[in-house]
Amino acid sequence: MAEKRIAQMSDGSEIYYEKYGNGPALFLLHGNGGSGRYFSKQINSFSKHFNVYVVDSRGHGRSTNTQKETSFQIMAHDLAAIMTQEKIECADLLGFSDGANLAMVFAHLYPQKVDHLVLNAGNTRPDGVRIIPHVLSYLQYAIVWIGAFVDKGMRNFLPILRLLFRDIGLSTEDLNAITAPTLVIVGKHDSIKTRHSMYLARSIPNASFAIVSGQGHMFARRNPKRFNQEVLQFLLEKE
Repeated sequence: MAEKRIAQMSDGSEIYYEKYGNGPALFLLHGNGGSGRYFSKQINSFSKHFNVYVVDSRGHGRSTNTQKETSFQIMAHDLAAIMTQEKIECADLLGFSDGANLAMVFAHLYPQKVDHLVLNAGNTRPDGVRIIPHVLSYLQYAIVWIGAFVDKGMRNFLPILRLLFRDIGLSTEDLNAITAPTLVIVGKHDSIKTRHSMYLARSIPNASFAIVSGQGHMFARRNPKRFNQEVLQFLLEKE
């Protein structure tokens, strides 16, 4: 059963998260426009080994956002506040897409709080995304921008979508300074360019790289058995 919790941020935003299982802390971080529900097929498997925290990032799912703009740096501070509330000194982070970007920024800002990183389909720059998904993101933004004139929900979604078109703020040198053992894992047909995923794996000193044939951006949802196996193999090796 999930323990449902709220962390109150200093700006009045409320960050919703759920807690499962027992063991070392493992945070699951979803992608742009999603919520912690993305990991519904991971929770049962991971909670057998870990105290799993499933977070709705600010402005997503059941979390709120009082800011007109947001950033991965702000969301990293949110994550640190949750860890403080839960009295967690160090945790493993598994991020998907923008959640992987958040995990990288968090590891840069709070290196002492990160044990292991799993980065699934992250990108530090917009040009790390294949051209068709990138164009579709612009089309989505245009539709939401128009809808924002009449719909509050779309208006609140615009700062979230804008994250897709910005660098996350980490240079190659910043990646070089990440000390946590890292797994960069992607599907062969991911919307992130394979060479960009390889760049991440090369730039983070203690990183391994896994590319899985037949899988795309939604690898964790489409083939959870394989995804969970790869992640647990990496995380449990350290035990």
